[in-house]
Amino acid sequence: MNISISKTPKPNLLTRSQTIETAETNPQLKGAIWEVCKHDIIYWINAFCWVYEPREEQYTKLGFDSPHIPFITWKFQDEYILWLQKKIANGEDALTEKSRDMGASWMVLMVFLHGWLFGGSGNDYLIGSRKEEFVDKHGAMDALFPKIRYQLYRQPNWMRPKGFDKGRHDNYMRLINPENGNYIKGEANNRFFGTGGRYKAVFLDEYAKWQNTDEEAWQSLSDATPCKIPVSSAMGRNNQFYKLRNGEAGYIEKTKIHWKKHPLKDKTWYNAEKKRRSPQDLASEIDIDYTASISNKAYESFNYSTHVTDQDIYISERPINLMCDFNISPMCWAIGQDHKGTDYIVDEMNEPNRTNTGAVILDFVKRYAAHKNKTLYLYGDSSGKWGDTRSKSSDYVIITDILKKNGWQVINQVQTKNPPIKESLNVVNKRLFDWENDGKNWITIHERCKTLIDSLEQTRRKGDGIDKSDNIEHMTDGFRYYLTKKHPIRLTQAISRAL
Repeated sequence: MNISISKTPKPNLLTRSQTIETAETNPQLKGAIWEVCKHDIIYWINAFCWVYEPREEQYTKLGFDSPHIPFITWKFQDEYILWLQKKIANGEDALTEKSRDMGASWMVLMVFLHGWLFGGSGNDYLIGSRKEEFVDKHGAMDALFPKIRYQLYRQPNWMRPKGFDKGRHDNYMRLINPENGNYIKGEANNRFFGTGGRYKAVFLDEYAKWQNTDEEAWQSLSDATPCKIPVSSAMGRNNQFYKLRNGEAGYIEKTKIHWKKHPLKDKTWYNAEKKRRSPQDLASEIDIDYTASISNKAYESFNYSTHVTDQDIYISERPINLMCDFNISPMCWAIGQDHKGTDYIVDEMNEPNRTNTGAVILDFVKRYAAHKNKTLYLYGDSSGKWGDTRSKSSDYVIITDILKKNGWQVINQVQTKNPPIKESLNVVNKRLFDWENDGKNWITIHERCKTLIDSLEQTRRKGDGIDKSDNIEHMTDGFRYYLTKKHPIRLTQAISRAL
């Protein structure tokens, strides 16, 4: 039996109603649908789940005449939902940083409800937020439990658990599945959050906004679950969410749900948001910018929404620009290409636990074995000429030798000495926002270059130099050397700017 669902609004609604109507009198079809839903969460969401959208301009834009609209997932949502399922199945923590209004809370809750409905015993979940009324409040659709109930009571009767009784099994802060014993429990932020329970996964909603006890709450979950799922928009650097996101509180796999991933959000939409929000609100809720409150930003012209893309910008037929910074740890190389005046950063190699230059360049050779244009321009830290600690040869000699042996032509562009930091910062900021050309952007970075993006967002000035205490600046160092060599600010430009 072929069971599928359209993602086009009107056909989706028609198929939903026809499927439910037909299944009511067809036990075999009911069983088949239930099995498909059990094994395919994307089908279940698109065929049986809903979203409440009270804003008329939003649901009419989607082609509906009611705030109760079918949950039809976009590609980025499919990817995120399946990623969450995998993390839960593997018992791994998973952090999500997000722009506002991307459906992140709905998606996490749907994953939990799916496990509660279709999973075997032991699919118990905890959901939490910073205040009790954000966890469960009757009739408040911005709270978490009302979202779950909204889904549950719109499922066909035969999809809900056998023996389910609303009065007995749906209580404040708790939802019980009488068929398999699974439960979903709610709890507000507190220093003993989750203590005493055992859960398949725990959802920490808007975790960056938890106050005072966010770190204690995180620690208290250590014995309660193998899978903690903090989800939040940005709220500066002084919180546990940021520390986790930035690797300051241990390793956690993370993903980003940025507004650019949404097919209905474009530059026009962003400009409208920019007009109606304060700069701080825009940075927090839309741009996922943790640095709005940071003083002395080294790269003040960098803006994620402007400079980062998820589009494929790598071109195999173009030469590669390799930008190197050498440290005992980490070794940081940005990989770029240029075309018609724009610098594209297509990839990066961040090696926090490897210092062997030869081994890293061999990894590069493997990664780009299929690259058609075997021309590479070499840029980077002039100190690399002094040598790898395991060899009398310089780092650049090692890189060049290995590349040539593997069919690459190498053109060395490394300067004899590094430029003054103040000068190179000015160069980078000018390329990000060209003050001679109405603020034109000359740099595009692929979202996979997470270390470079973090460095651009978070590196701070210290006098005329860079504050190295955060240990975040290394990937932008090679980037600075490259741009300063390739796009120096001439004296005439500087004089013109001063006048």
